[in-house]
Amino acid sequence: MQARLSAFLASVVLLGLASPAQAQRRDEEVGRIGNVAIFRVFEGARFDRCFGLLPGRLGGARIFWAVGREYTLTVNGVNPPGDKPVNIRTPGGPINARGRTDGGQGRTIIPLNGQQVERLIQVRGNLEVTVEGTTFPYPLQGVTMQQVFQRIEDCAMRNNR
Repeated sequence: MQARLSAFLASVVLLGLASPAQAQRRDEEVGRIGNVAIFRVFEGARFDRCFGLLPGRLGGARIFWAVGREYTLTVNGVNPPGDKPVNIRTPGGPINARGRTDGGQGRTIIPLNGQQVERLIQVRGNLEVTVEGTTFPYPLQGVTMQQVFQRIEDCAMRNNR
C-alpha cells in the first residue's frame, strides 16, 4: 500500500514539474466584419493582442496588433525556411517587404511599418500577397481593409485595460 502511495505522490510531483514553461496561447473569436473573423489572443491567462483572420488556403492571412506594437501580417509559409521577399498588391502600388518563413506548414511573418500599413488599409476586394514567387489570394467580402484594421484596433484597445 505504501509503495502505491509513494508511486502516486511521485507521479503527482513529476506532473507538476512537467508543466510547460511557456504560456499556452488561446485564441478567442470576439466578432466578425464581413467575412473576416476578429480574435483576441491570450498568452497564459493574460490578454496579449488581437488579429483579423482573412479566409484563404491553409489558414488564411492574419493581421495582428497590440497597443504599443507594430502591425504584423502572417500568411502561408513557403519552403525552404528563412528570409523571403514579399510583395503585397495595393491600389497605391505594391508594398515590397521582407518576411521570415519557419518551414513545413509554418507561416511567413511580415512586420509592417506605418507607411506599409497606410497603403494596406487602401485594399478593397482581394488581398494578394506574394511570397518568394508564390501568390496567396485572400478575398475580402462585404468589408474594406480599413474596417478590418479599425476592428482589430478596437479589440486591442478594449482588452488592454
